[in-house]
Amino acid sequence: MAKNEYDLIVIGGGPGGYTSAIRAAQKGLKTVLVERQFLGGTCLNRGCVPTKTILEDTLTIAAVRNSPFLKGDMKINFRRIMERKQMVIEGSRAGITGVLKGNGVEIMAGEARFTGPRSLEVKTPEGNREEISAGRIIIATGARVDYGPGLVVDEKCILSTDGALALKSVPQTVAVVGAGNRGVEFASIFNNLGVRVVVIEKEKRILPKEHRWLSGRYRKILSDRRVKVLTRTNLLAANPADGDGVILTLETGKGREEVKVGKVILTVSRVPSYKGLDLDTAGLSLTKDGLEYGPGMQTQVEGIYVVGDAAGAPYLAHKAIAQGIAAVDHILGLNPDGPLGVIPNCVYGDPEIGSVGLTDTQAKKRGYKVKMGEFYFVGNGRAGTMGKDEGLILIVSEAETGAVLGVHIMGPRATELISLGVMAIQNGLDIDRIKKTVLPHLTFSESFFEAALATSGEAIHQVQESGEDEHQA
Repeated sequence: MAKNEYDLIVIGGGPGGYTSAIRAAQKGLKTVLVERQFLGGTCLNRGCVPTKTILEDTLTIAAVRNSPFLKGDMKINFRRIMERKQMVIEGSRAGITGVLKGNGVEIMAGEARFTGPRSLEVKTPEGNREEISAGRIIIATGARVDYGPGLVVDEKCILSTDGALALKSVPQTVAVVGAGNRGVEFASIFNNLGVRVVVIEKEKRILPKEHRWLSGRYRKILSDRRVKVLTRTNLLAANPADGDGVILTLETGKGREEVKVGKVILTVSRVPSYKGLDLDTAGLSLTKDGLEYGPGMQTQVEGIYVVGDAAGAPYLAHKAIAQGIAAVDHILGLNPDGPLGVIPNCVYGDPEIGSVGLTDTQAKKRGYKVKMGEFYFVGNGRAGTMGKDEGLILIVSEAETGAVLGVHIMGPRATELISLGVMAIQNGLDIDRIKKTVLPHLTFSESFFEAALATSGEAIHQVQESGEDEHQA
C-alpha cells in the first residue's frame, strides 16, 4: 500500500472543498483533494448550475410567450434544453479541474475513510487502496437528502431533485413538495414550461424563512400564474398510480385527501453527510446537528476542519466558499478567530428573492428601535422597460444610528442586488451614506438608493405612504 504525505488533505470537491484546496495551494501548502465522484459537488452537478441553466431557458420561453407584440405559440425542444444544461455542467467541471491543477492541487479519485486523526485510506475506482496523511484535514463531504418516513423515490414518477433534472420529457402536471428555495425554483421552471403545478408546503406560508410580506406577495404571484399553492399541508404518502402518474395522500386542515399528478418532486430536508468516513477512528463524535466546530471551522479534534454543507445549515454554496477560506486562513494563522461575514440567502425562482440580516420584527425582538425603507419596482424605470415591476426593496435600519440591520428584495435581479445589502451591513454603511451614494440610471440598483431615501420619506420616484408599516415579519 502506497503512502503519501501532504500538508493538507481535503475530502470532497464541492465549493467548500475545492475553494479550500485552491486557497491552500496558493499559500504554498502541498495539497491533495479527494473526490469520489464529480468535482463541483451538489452545486455544480445537481443544484445551482443545472437548475439556473434550465431556469434561464424557461425564462426566455416565458418572455416570448408573454410578449405583447408576438403572436402564436412556439415549439419547445426540451431535449435541447437538457443537452445545454449538461454542456454547462461539463464545461464548469472542466474549468474547476483546470483551476485546481493550475494551482498545483493534486486530485485523487476515490472514497476516503479515516485510519487515524492524521491519516486516511482512499479506495480508488479501480479498487486499489492508498494511504495518505497530512498535518491538517478538511472535511467537505456535503449533505444528503432526508425524505422522512413513508416516502420512497423511484425516479420515475416520484422524483428527487436529481430525477427532476434528468427528465426526458415535460410532464403535464407536477407537484412540488416543499416551498423553500428549491421548491419555488422548480415550481417556476415547470410553470414557465406550461406545466400545471401544485406546490405543497407544511408551514403556514411559502418561503417561511423570508420576510412575511415578500412571502405573501410571492404566493400571490404564483397563484396569478395558475400555480396551485397548498400551505399547512403535509405529504403523508406518494404511491404510483395504476397505469401512470402518482397519487399523493395529503393531510390538510380539512382532513386527508388524495391528489393525482403526473410527477412529484421532493425538495425536502438535507442533513450533513459523512458516509464511510469512520469519524470515530479520528476521534470525532457527532451531535444531532453534525460535527461541532469552533473558530476557523476547526472541529473538536485539533487539525481537523469541517466546511460547507458538512458543517450544517444553511446549505449555501457561498457559505461553503467563505468557510473554506476561513479554514485555510486558520491553518495558516491568518485571522484565526475572525467570524465569517454576513451570509445572504437567495431564491432563484421567478421572481427572485435576495435577503440578508434581520427582518423588522426580528430586530424589534432583539431590542432595536427600527425604521423601514420600502421602494417598489413599479417606480423604477429599468423595471418598466423590462416589464418586470412586481417587486420591491425593504431596508431595515436602526432608528437612532441609521445602521443597516437587514435588506430584503423581491424582483428582477434580486440575487445580484442583495450584494449591495451585504456590503452595507458588512462594512457598516448607514442609511445616510447610502443616501449620498450615486447609483446609475436606468438600473435596478438605484432602487436600493431610493429605499434608503424612503426610510425618511424622501423617495423620489414614489409617493411616500404615511403610517406604520403593516407588513412586518
